Order: sequence, then structure tokens, then C-alpha cells
Amino acid sequence: MPFNSILSQEHIVDYFRHAIENQHLSHAYIFTGQKGLGKTLFAKELAKALMCQNKKNGHCDICRNCIRIDEHRHPDIHWKILDKKDKFLKIEKIRDLQYTASLSAVESNCKIFVIKDAERMNEEASNCLLKTIEEPTSNTFFILIANSLSHLKETIISRCQVIRFKPIHTKVIKDQLIRKLNCDGEDIEWASKFCCGSLGKAFELLEEGFFKKNNDIVKRLSGLNAENNLICAKEFLTFSSGTFNSLEEIRQDLKNFLNCMLLYYRDILIFKIGNTNDTGKESLSLFNANHRKVIQIQSKRTDLNIIMKIIDEILLSITYLDYNVNVNLLIENLITRISILHPNLEEPEPDSC
Repeated sequence: MPFNSILSQEHIVDYFRHAIENQHLSHAYIFTGQKGLGKTLFAKELAKALMCQNKKNGHCDICRNCIRIDEHRHPDIHWKILDKKDKFLKIEKIRDLQYTASLSAVESNCKIFVIKDAERMNEEASNCLLKTIEEPTSNTFFILIANSLSHLKETIISRCQVIRFKPIHTKVIKDQLIRKLNCDGEDIEWASKFCCGSLGKAFELLEEGFFKKNNDIVKRLSGLNAENNLICAKEFLTFSSGTFNSLEEIRQDLKNFLNCMLLYYRDILIFKIGNTNDTGKESLSLFNANHRKVIQIQSKRTDLNIIMKIIDEILLSITYLDYNVNVNLLIENLITRISILHPNLEEPEPDSC
């Protein structure tokens, strides 16, 4: 059975099964959706479905072609991947793709080109790719993998079939984490919610110990004031710069920190607007349920308009991280503004579960 490792994307699986059976495949696709939904895995599964040597039930996973595709060794499947320390996918990679696309297939009756992080092509690379997909050679397929369409050229989007991947349900992610890690706990519960439907991100969060980091963030924010704001900002920056080497990696990690902050104030907002029932449990679940007491107290001490202003400040800072700004100053300014806006308190012990 093809595509059996793809989670919660039945609409896409059904579409491609019918397209393959009826030989109605497009020459170019864009797989879009947030990171960690299985877009790259699906591209690999699609390649196997097209090139499997035992096509009785889609693909077999055991023939020579399937094995080489899994290992990225098939000569007719070409992957273009952003170099780890680069911010943009450069034209050299697309020129190489353009040249290879003009050649005949080595072994198969088709060629497949997969471009990861396609939204991060620079202007030259985008124009080069556009020329290639405008006049494709026969039996050549292009798969662009992008977390968002917003940075892709409209002319490229218009020449591709857009396939949208949906977020994976929280329960499905939690079940997968428990099954693959053979354990359960607060960290798995938290990661399954914080990842926003991305199984890949959930695994990354657990691997990096982000549940503990999140607890530290809540503790520091609950005791934040004008006197210790710069110390708090320095700690956040140290967490990130001490783990990664490149500025781009630091930016991505800081986004996780800012999202932790955002969800902390989201929890405060839930209590503030009275989203609880008579038993004291939230009608909307908390991301930081183990900090219920401090969240509830903070919601009583902080005006609703102040909470909304803080949330707006964090959202604006997340946006600025994508620009060429000084990340140190960005975080220092954000923490300073938050410390001025709301009262501080010492956090009580986390609730027992």
C-alpha cells in the first residue's frame, strides 16, 4: 500500500493515488504547509510510487529502486537542498537542476527534481527555475517544498499544482511520540500541543529539552520587573547562541522562545476573559497547565488591555526576526517593554499532576 507512512493527509494521498492510476500527473507541484507535516517524506513516497519495480500495489519498499530512493541514491531523482548556513537557495543549484533536466533519464522513464525550502530561492534562482518549468522536457516532474507560498513568485505558483498539507491532530502526534519514544509524560503532552500540528517539530522540541526551557521562561516572566529585565533578556539569548553556530539557527531558536512567551500570555488571557467552567478547569486547555496558579494570579493582576499589548509586542518581534535586525537589541527591547507593562510576582510551585 503506497503512502502508508503519511499521517493525517488522506486528501493528498487519495488525490495522488487517482492521479497515478489515471496518468493525470502534473509536471510541477508545490507541497506547502508548515515544517514537519511530512512534505519531504511524501515527495519520497511519490517518487517510489512512480519508479517502483513491483507496481502491483503502488510501491513495495523492498525493490532496488525503492531502497535507493529511501537512501537518496537513485540517479534519476535529484534533491536541491538549502545549505545549512545559507539564508537563500542560490542560483548555482538551480542552474545545475536546469542542466540536468535537459538530459535524458539515466535508468528510468522519468526524472524527478525535488527542491526543499523553495520559498527561500533568491531572485536569480527563482527566474532560472521559472524558465525551466515553463518548458519542461517530457516525463520530468518538479516538486517544490515550501513552508509558505508568500515568498514564492506568483509566476512560479501559477505554473504549479499547489498541494496543501494540513496540521496533524494533537492526539495523533501524542500517540506517535509515545509509540516511538516508548514513554509518556508532561513533556510529551506539552510538545504535542506546542508543535502546532507538526510531528517533526514535536520531536525537535523533545530532543532539545524545550519543555524544561519553557518552564524556565514562565518562571522568569512571572518574576520580571524593570530591575532584572536585561538579565532575563541575556539569559534568553545565551540559551540560543550557546546551542547553535549560525545566525539563522539562532533566529529559529529565538522564534521558539518567543512562541513560548506568546503561549504563556495566551494562557493568562484565557483566565482573564473567563474561559473556565464551574469546576475550575479550562474550557480551552492551557499550554502551561503545570503553572496554573501563577497564570491565574497573573491574570487577576494584569489589565486585559495590557495583556493584549504584550501579545502584540511579541507577535511584532517574531515578525522582525525574519528581517536583518540585531537580535540582541530586539530581545532586550521586547523584555524591557514587557517588564514595564505588567506587574511581577514570584511564581508558586508548579501544580502536581
